[in-house]
Amino acid sequence: MKRWKITVLFLIFGMVFLKGGRMDVSANPVTGKLGDNITWKLENGLLTISGKGDMLDCKHKKISTWEGETSCYYEYDDQIWGRTLEEEWAIKKVVIEEGITSIAAHAFADCNNLTSIVIPDSVTRIEHSAFACCYSLRQIRIPDKVTVIEDYTFDGGSLEKVKLPKNLKKIGYRAFDGCRDLKEISIPASVETIEEKAFEYCEKLKKVTWEGKSRLREIKRLAFQDCDIKKLVIPASVTKIENGSAIGGAYEIKAEKGNKKYKSKNGVLFSKDGKTLVRYPKKKKSSTYRIPKGVRTIGESAFYDATQPANYQKLKKIIMPDSVTVIKSFALEGLSELESIRFSKNLKRIEERSLGGYPISSLKLPDSLVYIGEKSIYFRDLKGTLIIPKNVKEIARNGIDLPPNVKKVVIKSKKFKKLSKKAFCSDAKKVTIVLPKSKKSAYKKLFTKKRLGKKMKFIYK
Repeated sequence: MKRWKITVLFLIFGMVFLKGGRMDVSANPVTGKLGDNITWKLENGLLTISGKGDMLDCKHKKISTWEGETSCYYEYDDQIWGRTLEEEWAIKKVVIEEGITSIAAHAFADCNNLTSIVIPDSVTRIEHSAFACCYSLRQIRIPDKVTVIEDYTFDGGSLEKVKLPKNLKKIGYRAFDGCRDLKEISIPASVETIEEKAFEYCEKLKKVTWEGKSRLREIKRLAFQDCDIKKLVIPASVTKIENGSAIGGAYEIKAEKGNKKYKSKNGVLFSKDGKTLVRYPKKKKSSTYRIPKGVRTIGESAFYDATQPANYQKLKKIIMPDSVTVIKSFALEGLSELESIRFSKNLKRIEERSLGGYPISSLKLPDSLVYIGEKSIYFRDLKGTLIIPKNVKEIARNGIDLPPNVKKVVIKSKKFKKLSKKAFCSDAKKVTIVLPKSKKSAYKKLFTKKRLGKKMKFIYK
């Protein structure tokens, strides 16, 4: 849970301990109010909430922020139902009676012993983080009038089964993030958007089904990353997958017939025109992947962590057709066993953090290359001399991270227009940079130790 919240819990525990208190809750009922029309009673582990209307909700006052997000924990503790750490741990079952129309933000967050909750059909809203980190709550039914699963609603919990409402339109940011015991999810036809990290780290999630004729339009980044999905079908209605990580937890990806934006081939997802490789699935068994002819762009996060866990994936070689001109950000990052890349002869751009993290010992960049993005080339096993091709015009900050065994860089390009500060970084004691003699006058101002680092030695040939 959030750092400030953990701190508050420890402070409460400390005060109880210093006062000689015990971590027990009396069988006598404890009662309180959640606004003018709602009351609560906690007795023998059962929390009953009665009345009409919305629970008192801290969203009306912004108390503090954590990583730029609105926080309301302090007001919640003081005003919503005044629970102490003892009461929080004592709650085993919650019954919300008919007439209640909303569940407040953080209402049951960190209730570690909560195993059961009854939510009436009168509830139309469940606010953010309402059930975050409820480690004993295994299943839940959400009423059909709820149209949004808000951000963090079940974040970090232990749900095994969840019944989503038939009128649901959006699954929010990190709504089920870290629910490691969730094995399958059936998503209603009404859902239009699945937000960023909605099911990230649902490590046992094997099956995702779409109810009826899905109206899903968008799946955002990391939505299904680090899942265990055997086969993920992209509904015909989907018009935007933010990047490859959005569906990164699938072993096989299939675009539904009738989808106008995407198509699939051998479990790999492409744009409908075949010009962009959107996602290569994890756990494919082939050691070599030959990207189909006609692909121009290797999309953002297209292969990102596709070899995780490493013992399932043996991708060692990627062969690009000469149609490829761009490798997008994070596209080929994190392929733990990759040993060889055959680049396109027409590749122009390698964007931010698009290559690196695998055991390649030699690297031949194509002469067509124009741009090298930030932190885009990083190979710890690289040896010998690195050659920067003749048409490169720009290297971004930390564009090339030189390992200890590369002690010489030959720059063939005479077309440099821009070089960021610290374009090269190195673990070697000293690196020799060989520059074209014909550009000595112009490059003296551009290639300096201020831009390249103090370990660099310059030679003009």
